[in-house]
Amino acid sequence: MMRLIETDPLRPLDIILLGRVAIDFNPVDYFQTLAESTTFKKYVGGSTANTAVGLARLGKKCGFIGRVSDDQFGDYVTDFFKAEGIDVSTISRCTNGEKLGLTFTEILSRDESSILMYRECIADLQLSV
Repeated sequence: MMRLIETDPLRPLDIILLGRVAIDFNPVDYFQTLAESTTFKKYVGGSTANTAVGLARLGKKCGFIGRVSDDQFGDYVTDFFKAEGIDVSTISRCTNGEKLGLTFTEILSRDESSILMYRECIADLQLSV
């Protein structure tokens, strides 16, 4: 198999991503409004988090810099990343009650969907030098 990107196999990490991680809730009962949907499946979300997971699944050694809530959802994200082989040593917990952002997807048809995001006082915006 030809590799498009070659990296030093002895390098501790190939890439370190910095950014948003959230919790996504996608309905199991498709083609209904959010008001009509009753069952949702939980996923780790956020474009940077999704990129880290994708690269790890492609065999790259990834790290992630970010902030997560100091609660069960923070545990869920860090445990999920660890299971995917992502280094979580630079993920820190918020200490002032900030929570992870939540995203609910509304899938109305094969071609139409929308999202409802809760991003007030969220953990990922607490990242600073």
